[in-house]
Amino acid sequence: MNTTISHLISTSMPPPVVTWSRAERIFQVVCLTMIMVTGIVGNGLVILSVIISRRLRTVTNVYVVNLAVTDLITTLNIPWQIVALLSNTNGSWPLGDWLCIWAAGTSVVCISCSIYTMAMIAISRLISIASELNHRNACTFRRSWVIVALIFIWSMSVFYASIPALFDVGKLGYDTRYSSCTWDTSHPKSSNYSIILAVLLYPVPFLVIIVCCTLVFHHIRKHTNIMKSELTYAIDMDKLTHDRLNKTQIQVTKNLFCVVVVYVICLTPYTVNLLVSGVGSIKAIPYTTLLLILNSCLNPLIYATKHPDFKTVFKSISKCDLKRIPDRAYFIRNIRLHTR
Repeated sequence: MNTTISHLISTSMPPPVVTWSRAERIFQVVCLTMIMVTGIVGNGLVILSVIISRRLRTVTNVYVVNLAVTDLITTLNIPWQIVALLSNTNGSWPLGDWLCIWAAGTSVVCISCSIYTMAMIAISRLISIASELNHRNACTFRRSWVIVALIFIWSMSVFYASIPALFDVGKLGYDTRYSSCTWDTSHPKSSNYSIILAVLLYPVPFLVIIVCCTLVFHHIRKHTNIMKSELTYAIDMDKLTHDRLNKTQIQVTKNLFCVVVVYVICLTPYTVNLLVSGVGSIKAIPYTTLLLILNSCLNPLIYATKHPDFKTVFKSISKCDLKRIPDRAYFIRNIRLHTR
């Protein structure tokens, strides 16, 4: 009797069959290609800028470089996802299984690392603004903090990718449902791994970013109010200073708001998809994944191009005008001397 009931339940609730048209597959491939090209160029510029300009080699920019490295690896990993998408014609991964497993693990590690690095950038900005230490001690503190933070970020990211193998919750590799190198959704415990990743990669970093951005804005607003209360200049000078303070406050607010908005837009849909079941959720996964990967090419715009020194170096590189690079590296100076 129990066997019959179990059989009826299992046969009455078959797993939903969802397919994507050829046009949808092509659209996904085109989007991934555009993200890959943009991400390689943008993140490559960030890394190259720090290499050729000593002014950018600050402790704070270590986080920016780490973010660029992880995002660059993510975009360099996209070709394997494109191969997986195009392989849906025969329903199997055309290359070695180890390569798809490696691509899946690399994706989890780099996306996790990118998300936690953004949270660390928010923490770093809060510390740098609110710290009451003198400059020398603050730099020493931040340098040691960065080393510990980077070890933590990479270690936890590798651990997240190792969860399926360590605890038998899912299996990294080719997924026939989505034609992707992620984790096999046909595994009986695949949904457990999806929930684990959703919990680990969204609430904690999101809360950290929100709290840090709020505290940074509160500190800046409090500081500007103190400065305005201490001004004893003429009316015109007061008005000029007030306008400058307002512009600074507005600019900082915009940057912080941009960080939060991009984080929410790119990560929230994918996280919700991991937690929600059903045909609609399954159908939306490839597109929410595109948003998630899109974050890898948007990060250079958020964290680098708003920095005046990064802007200068970017323009100098694009115009091949090395002499305008601030505080050029020694080997760049040699190249310039030899080309005279």
